[in-house]
Amino acid sequence: ALDAYGNTVTNFDASSNNITVSTSLSGAITGLSGTTKLSGAGDFSSGVASVSSLIYTGTAGTGTFTFTPATGTAVTSGNVTIGA
Repeated sequence: ALDAYGNTVTNFDASSNNITVSTSLSGAITGLSGTTKLSGAGDFSSGVASVSSLIYTGTAGTGTFTFTPATGTAVTSGNVTIGA
């Protein structure tokens, strides 16, 4: 999690500012604390999101993932390739 100046927010708490995760690929995201959201106090550690439980179910291909906070600016990953 970054502040408006690009600094890491080491005490970021997703329970007070949920992060919705979406993808440009044709499929569904599940497995996060709020299904498609990072919404738990423990979803970030030292400002870094834990997405190890994220499950993508859908077609193979190359696309991006976007992380949109309830308040703040969304960020999009670089290209991610999902194999069959």
